[in-house]
Amino acid sequence: MSLLQAGDTVGFVATSSGLEGRDITPAVKYFEQKLHLNVKLAPNLSSAYRYMAGTDQERAATLTQMYLDQDVKALFAIRGAAGSARMLDYLDFSLLATYPKPLFGLSDVTSVQNALYAQAGQISYSGFLPIYDIKNGQIPSAQLENALKSVLFNDKNTLTGGTALINGSSAGEIIGGCLTSFLYLAGTKYMPDFKGKILLLEDTDEKTYKIDLLLNQLKQQKNFSLLNGIIIGKFSDCIMIDSFDGDINACIKDFTAGLNIPVISDFDYGHIPNRYILPIGHRVKISASPEKCTVSW
Repeated sequence: MSLLQAGDTVGFVATSSGLEGRDITPAVKYFEQKLHLNVKLAPNLSSAYRYMAGTDQERAATLTQMYLDQDVKALFAIRGAAGSARMLDYLDFSLLATYPKPLFGLSDVTSVQNALYAQAGQISYSGFLPIYDIKNGQIPSAQLENALKSVLFNDKNTLTGGTALINGSSAGEIIGGCLTSFLYLAGTKYMPDFKGKILLLEDTDEKTYKIDLLLNQLKQQKNFSLLNGIIIGKFSDCIMIDSFDGDINACIKDFTAGLNIPVISDFDYGHIPNRYILPIGHRVKISASPEKCTVSW
């Protein structure tokens, strides 16, 4: 059964930063006119506390309110930026678990998406932000638009692309997303267990030596050795400060050295215009071979 049907209502929420003067109208019109969905706006989209859409307590309360609204079938974080991890202690995950609905987002939203999976068994979708991805009433990327429609309205999805770093096939529930935001959860109860999972990674605008250190920290997490597979997306605008820092390929080579699980790299996912949308907490099958790499659910 598909996630949504025409005529369903979705909620636009702000888990991190708010509108900060941006116009939400084009995104609302796209959802209503192109996707034939109704849109309900969370009351804090234009709120501001420092760099966030309200205090941690306010954002948590507003997100909870949207979960409890039984007319709302799915939630879309309007943008990322920063702040999702700060509100986690103010969410009642046992309550949210009784009102399951998918949360779409990308970037900083990774923190709350993985916490929702770890603490409430909720499935989220990583790869779409209405404010950034809808321009002048359209999604400029045909690949992203097709991915969104497929995830929303198709029963099954198969994504093809990337390069096989380590050949093989496997299955498991996806965890991860934006590397930096995912590691905000390290050492907390909100970090999902790695055992049997498929790890998804991307990031943007970081120095390569920092990415290298973050990947090393990731390898030190409990049960990293028990992962079933890895999907590596795009590390966009991640620059070398010094030539001996190594580029992203060098970082990934060291990170994956010695692994004996399927690893797909250079997948169309991340802070790039042409991307796929992937499910966090959903069981997927991955296949990595020189001929073709696929992710399906």
